[in-house]
Amino acid sequence: LDPEAFVYCCHSRPDKIDPTTFRCWMRALSRVRSEYFSRVNDKNESGYPQMRAPPVLWLLRSGEEMERNLRDLVRSEFGQDMEEAMVFADVAERNEHLRRLGCADVFLDTPSYNAHTLGCDALYMGVPMISLLRGFKNADTIGECEEERFADADLVEESTNENIISGKEHL
Repeated sequence: LDPEAFVYCCHSRPDKIDPTTFRCWMRALSRVRSEYFSRVNDKNESGYPQMRAPPVLWLLRSGEEMERNLRDLVRSEFGQDMEEAMVFADVAERNEHLRRLGCADVFLDTPSYNAHTLGCDALYMGVPMISLLRGFKNADTIGECEEERFADADLVEESTNENIISGKEHL
């Protein structure tokens, strides 16, 4: 990871990331990266905080096939440049997992299952979490409960709009 990059992180198991959520993240990341590349040499008149490196999506690796499939999907739907926006991490021992989780700027929760322990780990390490809530299953409320416990309850958002992820206030 480039220490100057804004890092969107989801180290949840890949089966917890549904296609709609993944595409939402990639659309948002594409907008943020476009903003970055459009003003690399500008004077930052956009109102966004200055980024020193292109933002990335940091995912947990779950085998070569999974990584290849995601890269193929991103390349076909979002272009070659967006493939470079994905960074993969291998599964790590607990202490290393916590240490590196602290390198992320924001943790992206998965609305289909929610992060549970992983979300708590992110919040424990001081990494804010974006949790998109759907429905009323018990799993859907874990992210919300933990966010309210660790942070300002006003940060809990109920929209799946990718503007939540790419908005100025989150950079």
